[in-house]
Amino acid sequence: MFFSKKSYTVSIPCRNVTLEAKSGTNLYKLLIDENLINPTLCNGAGQCGKCKMRYISPNPPKPVYKETLILAKVNIDAGYRLACQQVIKQSIEIDISEISSSAKFFNAANKPEIKKDDAEKNIQNTAEEYPAFQEEIDETVSINDFTPEQSHKSSFDIRKEEGPTDGILLIQQRSGIRYYCYSAAIDNIVSEGTHPYNEPLRDIIDNDMLPDFLYSELKIRDIERVMVLIEGNDSYGAETKMDMFRYLNFEIGTQQYEMIMPRGSKSYDITHFFRLLNADKANQLIFSLDMLNRCHYATPKLFTDMHFPFLSNNNLVAVKPRGLNPITSFNDKLEPASTESKEKDIDGITLTALLQFVKLMLKNGIINNKFQLRPRNELAKQNVPLGISVRVYGQEKPEGYYIYRDRFAEIIITQSELNELYQIRSYIRSVIDYTRDCIGVVDGLIFYTTQTHDDLINLMIDLEFIPKEFANKVIYRPGEATVQAIKLFKEKDVPTFLQLHFNNFKRIDLLDDADFQKSAVSNFLEI
Repeated sequence: MFFSKKSYTVSIPCRNVTLEAKSGTNLYKLLIDENLINPTLCNGAGQCGKCKMRYISPNPPKPVYKETLILAKVNIDAGYRLACQQVIKQSIEIDISEISSSAKFFNAANKPEIKKDDAEKNIQNTAEEYPAFQEEIDETVSINDFTPEQSHKSSFDIRKEEGPTDGILLIQQRSGIRYYCYSAAIDNIVSEGTHPYNEPLRDIIDNDMLPDFLYSELKIRDIERVMVLIEGNDSYGAETKMDMFRYLNFEIGTQQYEMIMPRGSKSYDITHFFRLLNADKANQLIFSLDMLNRCHYATPKLFTDMHFPFLSNNNLVAVKPRGLNPITSFNDKLEPASTESKEKDIDGITLTALLQFVKLMLKNGIINNKFQLRPRNELAKQNVPLGISVRVYGQEKPEGYYIYRDRFAEIIITQSELNELYQIRSYIRSVIDYTRDCIGVVDGLIFYTTQTHDDLINLMIDLEFIPKEFANKVIYRPGEATVQAIKLFKEKDVPTFLQLHFNNFKRIDLLDDADFQKSAVSNFLEI
């Protein structure tokens, strides 16, 4: 004997529809399959709150945990639930009229030419001139319906005040266009991915194809705000913000578009800004190891930007690994202990391994406390083993030291590079001393790099780049920084975010600051 699941009816008066569904069917999936709603931001993961519906039938089911996080109590009491969290167990009558929006979208085939300056006017005219355009209008959700209301508001109120809205962050990457969907309901990312689109993001913008890309390619329809990060020089006449990036905003229909671009041809400034969005503003001193001549000191009330253009090298020597198969560590005999691959020839060195090697050079007396190489005759007097001392090249004035060499490769650390390392060490210590003594208390240090370097901070402490008193107060944050731009969605637009979070902004040119000069002299930094 065969058993089948019992079927129930789902009545939807607002659409004049009655469906039949088997017991255990997910309500969200049913509505999607019947083309009654569009996929939401989180695609039914219970995070964005976009599939909010209301039970008309009496005695709605108790809310599940996710619903209590997303929906206000006043809504839950009024019979609202998330369709994606509802399983059909009886015949029900529901209202899905709030899962809708007046946002207009169109596809490339029917797209008229739309200029940014006349976007709203053109979109209105297009609906009259192109009947196919009207057919592409989608009834999707509106953020104002789904931000949790305060308890004193009616469950049918729509939030009127300006504030965060649902948005999407687009980033150009080599693999395609990376996107992150932001939901104001939970104040976080609800979905993400990379689209292997063959047209650069800049070209999509220049051809006024962004709405098409969102609708046709990403299948994302419920967005009021679009933020775009692009590389390269600005050709749009954008406004410079905080001397770090350029910003431009415009509207197409009901959607708000914001473009964030590097200030110049390089992206250091804009990357550094995104890292600052991740800073814990509690008397933190912030260093970017690939842009060391610009440091920041952040307090809850003041944000200080410190410049030091004197640094001859902008980054901590070779922040990126040198070579395709670099040395990753050394033994006490200054020989390679590990590499990226045992199958390939050694052809480089990582930053961590380089600092470890400098530490071993100090331990063996090959360099002094100022990172100056000792001549071979001095090494002989110190009974340094011949196998180590012969790796110094240059006699009375050594020019460098062989880290590794065989018939295929020579890896050398020159005296010039050692000088740079010592200069950077002195500079970091000087900034720490200056900030602590002249600006305010330093409760912690934050170091950023694009790439991960294991044990980097421990070696910087051992080599006294960082005073030992901060050993337990250092935060190291490697990796890509651009995703931090998602935090800009917390306010209605980027200028508002900057005004609220960076309004108390102070700039100091360390090269001209007398107090910094004193710190620099005490740390042997030549200026």
